Amino acid sequence: MDIIKNRRSRRKFTSKKVSLENMKKIVEAGTYAPTGMNKQDNIIVAISDDSTIENLLKSIRKHLNNENYNGFYNCKNIILILSPHDNRNRKFDCGCIMQNMMLKACELNVANVWINQFYDSYDSKHIRKFLESIDIDDDYEITCALALGHSEETPKIKPNKFKTKFI
Repeated sequence: MDIIKNRRSRRKFTSKKVSLENMKKIVEAGTYAPTGMNKQDNIIVAISDDSTIENLLKSIRKHLNNENYNGFYNCKNIILILSPHDNRNRKFDCGCIMQNMMLKACELNVANVWINQFYDSYDSKHIRKFLESIDIDDDYEITCALALGHSEETPKIKPNKFKTKFI
């Protein structure tokens, strides 16, 4: 329960990359997430290559028509979750996969933040061109992404704002 309570989004990363060993552990955690109808048809792409991350950032900037967009927060690693465009459970699958990976990253002391600007980018020629460059089929879209790195700061734990009710 401590991992769940202590997980926080981090948006300030150092220049140090996450080790390949830890990236593999984080991705593996994602593969154990439940998926709608147990389809398991998502693709998880872990990127540590600086030029590939830069190309992805350029693509999303063009898609958003915002050259100043820095929603990756200068991360040195990013994980994309791709889903078939016709999978009606893709948002839910992505949420489960992301939660598993975020909790595993927290356990490994790897800072992370969910990036969701890709969700409406299926028809974007800029994003499609990037996906082609990494050999992703046309019927897949980026459903969400996880920026990872080593944190420059330790966030304060704040109380939850959720309301609960037991009947």
